[in-house]
Amino acid sequence: MASQSLQQNFMQSFWALGAAASFSVMAACIKLSAVDLSTFELVFYRSVFSALSIAFVVASRGGTLKTRYFGHHILRSVLGVLSVALWFWALGRMQFASCMTLTYTTPLFMAATFTVAALLKGRRAPWMMTASILVGFVGIVAILRPSISGDELVPALMCLSVAAIDLVTYWQMKRMGRLNEPSWRIVFYFSVLGIAFALVGIALTGGFHALDLRAAAGVLAMGFFATVGQICTTKSYAYGNLLLSSCLGFSAIPFSAVTGVLLFGDALQASSMLGMTLIVISGMAASVSTKREQARQKSEGAS
Repeated sequence: MASQSLQQNFMQSFWALGAAASFSVMAACIKLSAVDLSTFELVFYRSVFSALSIAFVVASRGGTLKTRYFGHHILRSVLGVLSVALWFWALGRMQFASCMTLTYTTPLFMAATFTVAALLKGRRAPWMMTASILVGFVGIVAILRPSISGDELVPALMCLSVAAIDLVTYWQMKRMGRLNEPSWRIVFYFSVLGIAFALVGIALTGGFHALDLRAAAGVLAMGFFATVGQICTTKSYAYGNLLLSSCLGFSAIPFSAVTGVLLFGDALQASSMLGMTLIVISGMAASVSTKREQARQKSEGAS
């Protein structure tokens, strides 16, 4: 039983870190492709790649995309598309670092929710996990060093709204995981709605641009890593510990920083190195905390 629990923790950490790494590379691909393509086009190509690749794999394995939980898929997809739309809107109206920092407050919301719920029910609050998340968030701030001016108040509130919506989205993923809905099916329906959303945006903003070889390569790479990232995220949140997944999600920022150094020649400052160290420490502490909590629950159940 102990080895099985250890394996589950390892796999959840693997999926969470895999998602962070994939989304970091995806972001680099978006940066390279955004010169030639609009935001809606990027969302469209990303969603089309995910939907087609998942449909192809499922068909080749004799599976099915039919589901008994279509309503759950609609809710998850609408939340996801709404989150993306608000994030894109805010991103164009405030500093990138500030926007990213505020959208990464989802783990703080989640920790507060778990803590309050535990206290109201007279249970033990996840103090160590909450402390780990706070340390990780301090690391995010150290790397991004955000600042918000007076005219960025509304976009900042939108970013916080994105964080809150993402919290509900993760809960919805968890609910679908309990229904044994496979991760690839969840990502497929999210991608289909993303296609519809992007097509509306493209129609309102002037249509498609021609793809040259460089843009096509960037789009394919973006679609691949976006698909892998979405599947990893869904596996982590739907079938694992929500607090651990959210804390490990902070690792997307260090991955992005390293990607920036390797691909774009970005410089790493001392504050960035400190921030990455704090994020690594928070992830390790969160993993240890999860393992101890699972051991405690099994011990109490056995007694």
